[in-house]
Amino acid sequence: MDSKLKYFYSGTVFTVVALVFTIFTLVAFYTYQNIRAYNYILLALLAIIIFVTLMFVAAVLMVMHVYRHKRVDRRLLRFTRMSLHFSLPLVYLASRISKVSKDVMRGFYIDVNNIIVESTGTRYMPGDVLLLLPHCLQDSRCQHKITNDIGNCRRCGNCCIGELAELSEKLGVKIFVATGGTAARNIICRSNPGFVFSVACERDLFSGIRDMKNVPVIGMLNERPKGPCNNTVVNVRELEKKLRKMLLDDID
Repeated sequence: MDSKLKYFYSGTVFTVVALVFTIFTLVAFYTYQNIRAYNYILLALLAIIIFVTLMFVAAVLMVMHVYRHKRVDRRLLRFTRMSLHFSLPLVYLASRISKVSKDVMRGFYIDVNNIIVESTGTRYMPGDVLLLLPHCLQDSRCQHKITNDIGNCRRCGNCCIGELAELSEKLGVKIFVATGGTAARNIICRSNPGFVFSVACERDLFSGIRDMKNVPVIGMLNERPKGPCNNTVVNVRELEKKLRKMLLDDID
């Protein structure tokens, strides 16, 4: 089983067990309490928790199905989004309690989000696409500031920024380098793209995708051979392949 799916499944089991335990506890209280007012309150709580449990199980089954099959039926896109947003907070909380890495759950969310966005079948004109990069892709020794203008890149080959700048020119998409999550959101608001392809770590992608509810975002994780936020890298060929799939005009 895929490691991300395994941890998501573990968090799901933990959450369901907790909900079922709560249900049985309330049933026990309801059975042995004689005060009618308390019984009504317990019965109402019991009904709510049973409903939440059933909805949670349905949402989790949908999310796991999507993750396994890597696609979503277009008729179920809205339900799948709702399922992801409904189930993840509970599983995320359960994962934190059980000491599962937060990045694993964040990565799972990013993967499912990408599947949902790709499954819409929507393709975008290059001019409506924003390629958003983290500043940590730049060589830390470089003296040229590219966060305001990526055109300042000298394309020396010491990092992948120059290659990504050339790719944006070839495909005709907009490209920006952000210093962090807040800067990235400001760039998106200013440029008003129809679609965002973002490269970042799990934390920034997770929060950014959740915040950008009105703009479809596909996230791609950077690689961190020297640790977080320091000379990170991204597979440019893989990025180009994923980005081309979202373009209306596939440019050679």
